[in-house]
Formats: sequence, C-alpha cells, structure tokens
Amino acid sequence: MPTGRTHVPARWRPFLMGAMLGLALLIAVAMLVPAQVMPQPAGSDKLHHMLAFGALSVPAVMLYPARIIVVVMGVIVFGGALELAQPLTGRFAEGADLVADGIGALVGGGIGLIVNRMLAARAAR
Repeated sequence: MPTGRTHVPARWRPFLMGAMLGLALLIAVAMLVPAQVMPQPAGSDKLHHMLAFGALSVPAVMLYPARIIVVVMGVIVFGGALELAQPLTGRFAEGADLVADGIGALVGGGIGLIVNRMLAARAAR
C-alpha cells in the first residue's frame, strides 16, 4: 500500500524540480507583466489561472506527497501574493482569480497524488 513518501524515480526528481521552478517563474511573469505589454490569450482568464496553478501543483505534490496540504496551500499563497502585486504593475487584483488559482492547485495536487500512488503501485509489483 502506498505511503506518504514520494515514489518518483530519482532520475525524475531534477526534472520535476526544474518544471516546478520554471512554471512558478513563468506564472509570475505572465501575471505581473503589464497587460499592455503581453497579449492576452484567447479563452477564459479563470481557466488559464486554474490550468497554470494546477500545472504548478502536480510536480510539487509528486515530489512531496506527504506534505500535500502544505504544498497546495503554498501554491495558493503564491497566487495570492501575485494577485496583491498586480496593482503595482498596472494590472488588477481579482478575488475570482485567486479562487481559480485555488481550484487549480487542489485539482493539480490531487493529480500529483494519484500519479505518486500509481508509481507506488508499479514499484510494488
């Protein structure tokens, strides 16, 4: 039965850490660059927030499944900090964006946990 420890192969860890840090940087730039500088992608802004913060949570939870609550809360706090910083760059902070960040972080955290458990089951065979 899977435990709270990570079952990610050691060779994957640097990639997952790089993905996590790279996504965090990409999200920060996308959320803090003035809207006039960066073209707005098509589609729902809230969906973009959910996808971005979900993608950030997946590798983080895969690396630290025993700390899923701390990881997901950290991702949500990161989103909140970026929302608070947006008015400094001529953008608008929105509570609905933070809610979308939180939903994405929760879903991504769940996906990361499922993948970790699948890797544990595979290792047990």
